[in-house]
Amino acid sequence: MARPIESVMDINDSKDLWKIDVRCRHLWTVRSSSNKEHLELILVDSKLDMIQAIVPSHLVSKYVGDLAVGASYIMQNFKVSNNDFSFKSTTHGYKLVFCGSTYVKKTELPEIPIDYFNILGLASIADGKFQPNVLVDIVGGVTEILQTQINSDNNKSKFVFMITDMSKIVVQCTLWGNFALQFYEYYKNHGEDVNIVFLLQNARIKAAQGGFPLNVSNAWSGTKLIINDISNVEIKKLKDSLNAELPKLSSSSLQVETTQTSQYSDFDKFIWKAEVISLAEIAMLKQETTCVTIAKLEKFEVGNSGWYYDGCAECTKSVAVKDGKLKCYANHISSEPVPRYKLEVLGVDGKFKSRFVFWDSDCFKLIGKSALQMKNELVEAGEDNPLEFPFGLDAMLKKELAIRAVFQPKFNRLSVISFKDDEDSRKKVKDTFKSHEDVPKIPISLSSSQDDMKSLSEPLSVSADFDPMLRIL
Repeated sequence: MARPIESVMDINDSKDLWKIDVRCRHLWTVRSSSNKEHLELILVDSKLDMIQAIVPSHLVSKYVGDLAVGASYIMQNFKVSNNDFSFKSTTHGYKLVFCGSTYVKKTELPEIPIDYFNILGLASIADGKFQPNVLVDIVGGVTEILQTQINSDNNKSKFVFMITDMSKIVVQCTLWGNFALQFYEYYKNHGEDVNIVFLLQNARIKAAQGGFPLNVSNAWSGTKLIINDISNVEIKKLKDSLNAELPKLSSSSLQVETTQTSQYSDFDKFIWKAEVISLAEIAMLKQETTCVTIAKLEKFEVGNSGWYYDGCAECTKSVAVKDGKLKCYANHISSEPVPRYKLEVLGVDGKFKSRFVFWDSDCFKLIGKSALQMKNELVEAGEDNPLEFPFGLDAMLKKELAIRAVFQPKFNRLSVISFKDDEDSRKKVKDTFKSHEDVPKIPISLSSSQDDMKSLSEPLSVSADFDPMLRIL
C-alpha cells in the first residue's frame, strides 16, 4: 500500500518519509563563499501552508532540470531539520533537505494556486505586526524617490523611495545591489512619465531604530522584484486602486549619484582610517589598532593547530559538532568540513619582527591553491598527518607586502585584513613612514575604526573584507 499524501503543516523531524503535493512558488540559487551553488525553493500545498527546501550542491545537477517556479509536484523522502535560517522565507518550524532518495514527479495540481503571494500590508508593518527575521511579500506604489546611488562596477547601488498601498500608509523602501539597478534601469528606459507599482517577494523588514526609520528592503538572496507587470494579480489590483493617486515620476528627474567611488584610489581605501606605521612602532602599541605596515614574510610560526582549520561550507567560520550536526557559529549546517587556511607567519622589517595571521582568501591569493587542493595533494601522496605543512605553502614566503591588519595586544599578533604586493603600494607606505618620522602617533582603537569603515562602506563601496572582525574566528 502506497503512503498517503500528508500536509505541509504536519511536517516535523520525527521521520524522513514524508510525501506531499506541492507547487514551487519560488526557486533561487545561492553561491557559497567556497564558490559552490545550491538551490533553495519555497513549496506551498493546497492549504497554502509553505515550507522551505534545499537542494545541496552535490545534488543540483540531479534535480535542477526537474524544478521550475509555478510547476506542481508529488515529492517524497527528505531529510528534515530545524528552520534555522537567519532570515526565514516561511514561518514553518522545519525545512526539507533533498537527499539522493528524494522523489520528484511533476503532476497537475489545479487546487494549488499558481501565483500565491504571502502579502503583508503596510498597515501591519507600520503597526509592528511582523517578525524581523521572517521574509515576506510586499506590494506597493512609489510615491517619492529619496535617493538614487548607482555604481554598477561593484554592486553597491542603492535606490531609496517611499511606498504606499490601499491602506494609504507610507513606508520607506530601500533596494540594494542588482535590485537597485533593475529599478533604475526601468525608470531610465521609460522616457515618458510613469507611475510604479511593484511586488517584492521575500522582502526584509527592519524596525525603526535610533535615527533610522522603519524600512523594507531586499534580502541578499532569494528576493524577486516584479515592476508594473499587470499580469500579476497583486500588482494589477493595487495599480487599479491607486492609479489616479500615485504621482508620475519622470526618469529625467532622478538625481543620480554616481561619483562616490571615483574620488578615492584603491590605495586610499587600503589605508583609510588606519595607522600607517612600521613594525618598530607596532611593537609599542598597547591597544587594538587597525594599521598598515610593511613586512617580508620570513617563516611559518608553528602553533597548536597546524596550517588549516575545519571551515563551514557556507561561510568562513569554523565548524564543530552541535546536536549531532556539523555547524558553524552562524548555525549553517555542513555535510562535511571545508579546509580553510589559517597561517601564522613571522614578518620582518629590518631588525623588527611581528607575527601575522593570514586567513583563507589571502593565503589563496599568495599560494595559488585552495586549502582543499593542498590537503588533497597530501592525501594523494600518502600523507595523512594533519600537522604536515605542505611544501607548497612556502610560495607565500620571502615576499615583501604592504599589509593592512588589526594589532591584537591580547595575542601580541596582527590579524591580516588585506595586503598589496605591488611595488608602487609598498613605496607609498614606506614614504608615509618617512613623512611621519617626527609626528607622534595616536593609535586608532578597533571600535572607532570599525564604525568609520562601516559608515564609509556604502558611499565608497568598500568590500566586507575591510571589516577586520569578519576575518577573525
